[in-house]
Amino acid sequence: MAKEYEVTTGKRIISWLMAKMARVGLGNFVVLTATGHKSGQPREVTVSPISDHQGEYVVSPYGESAWVLNVRTHPVANVKRGGSAKPVRLVEVTGEKPELVKTYYERERFARQFMDVPGEATVDDFASVSHRFPVFRIDPA
Repeated sequence: MAKEYEVTTGKRIISWLMAKMARVGLGNFVVLTATGHKSGQPREVTVSPISDHQGEYVVSPYGESAWVLNVRTHPVANVKRGGSAKPVRLVEVTGEKPELVKTYYERERFARQFMDVPGEATVDDFASVSHRFPVFRIDPA
């Protein structure tokens, strides 16, 4: 059974470090700034986009997290990597791209504990569970 994501002091520190890395252009990270679905205030989260021949995507290995609810309500957001920020539109493609969920699972080892799939899972295995992991294509705004 997959672990449920829980915010701890250690995870906050790691998230802060990932955001710092994204802001200086290191690693696979970007800072996604979306409008809060309830508050209407800007909310930042560090994510790790993945790409295929059709574009760039973000995956939520934790299911319907706060940033997912935010971008479903307000799909226009900003992505910041290094010194540059750009407006984007996030288009949900959940369930349509099981191969991306598999790629994310393979690349982002930390996420495996939350995704509840066997270690040697195939794309077909991910097709049956990919609906649990929201995926958004990053388009220009």
